[in-house]
Amino acid sequence: MASVGRAFDSRKEGLTKFIKPESPCYDDGANTVLFPFTYSNQELDITYSGNTFKSNMVDSTNQSPSAETDTSVRIVSGVSLVTSLGKNFKDYVRAWRSGTIDAGSPIDIVVAPQVVRVQEASVDHVSANSGSSWTITSLPPTCENYMVGNPTNKFNTTYIFKTPLTFSIIESGVTQYITFRTMLDQE
Repeated sequence: MASVGRAFDSRKEGLTKFIKPESPCYDDGANTVLFPFTYSNQELDITYSGNTFKSNMVDSTNQSPSAETDTSVRIVSGVSLVTSLGKNFKDYVRAWRSGTIDAGSPIDIVVAPQVVRVQEASVDHVSANSGSSWTITSLPPTCENYMVGNPTNKFNTTYIFKTPLTFSIIESGVTQYITFRTMLDQE
């Protein structure tokens, strides 16, 4: 039992708990935020609850993912393996590639990714794109960890990619490979 205690005692914290992800994101009307990914039973999907993803990215066709979010995140889980893609994820891909994806094209995982659950931080206090080491705002921090959200949006939790996801679609009879990935910059 003493060795377990030593193992936990020797764990080192990183320089900070916030990191800036370059991962699939979208403009929610106020900020550029990460895709609202969900994960259950090894399936990666997108939730429409508590966000504007469906109206902004699925109901409007040909909406490409943005590359960089306005927010920083903190990691709140270990690594999980994805083996399938959910219906909402596939609906987004069909809307995004509308006009080029073949009717009835399968959307299949080619390289299964590993994902990590994260929680987005307050844009007002921990902005990833502020360009400054300080901020002035009339709003107090929502909590001591600068986390925001509510039960509907699961307190802004989502998933980012530890390893890239590559999936295939068919466009004009040709198999195309699309890769989603996350790059992390320490904030």
